[in-house]
Amino acid sequence: MKLKKFRDWRALLVRAWAAGAVCFFAAWGRSGAEEITDAYSVDLIGGLIVVLVLADWILVNPVIKLLFNIQMNPAPKPGTGMALYILSHILKNIVIVCLIVGTYYVLNVFCITVFHFDEKSVPIPLEPVLFGILYGVYYGAGAQGIGIIKKHEKNYSSKELG
Repeated sequence: MKLKKFRDWRALLVRAWAAGAVCFFAAWGRSGAEEITDAYSVDLIGGLIVVLVLADWILVNPVIKLLFNIQMNPAPKPGTGMALYILSHILKNIVIVCLIVGTYYVLNVFCITVFHFDEKSVPIPLEPVLFGILYGVYYGAGAQGIGIIKKHEKNYSSKELG
């Protein structure tokens, strides 16, 4: 996914919006939403990962494919390739959510340290807008990184052959 094209930026914006919507419905919509300040709970992180994976497969990828005519890698045939395909989507979302939770943690520690808030306070609680922005940033950075790696692999293999 090359992010230089305008339609890819729009697709990334749709992904970020969808991640914010997932955060809104999965995190804020759960029981005990008034205690959402505990953004580091394992059940919240796990729930976000599961809902993000399902939303990605069922909603986001088909919408992006239809709206922006972006060719996505086709799913492999059932078997080992399909299992690896599914695992790659799950691992992608695990990494992105862990990066987001780490970012929230660093931002909160920074705010507590610099602004002298109470140690147990959470100055920046989990909320959909920042979650969506961070998801878009990390997804875009990952897509750019994968594009750079593939480009260097292609250049390296062509030099090896020639």
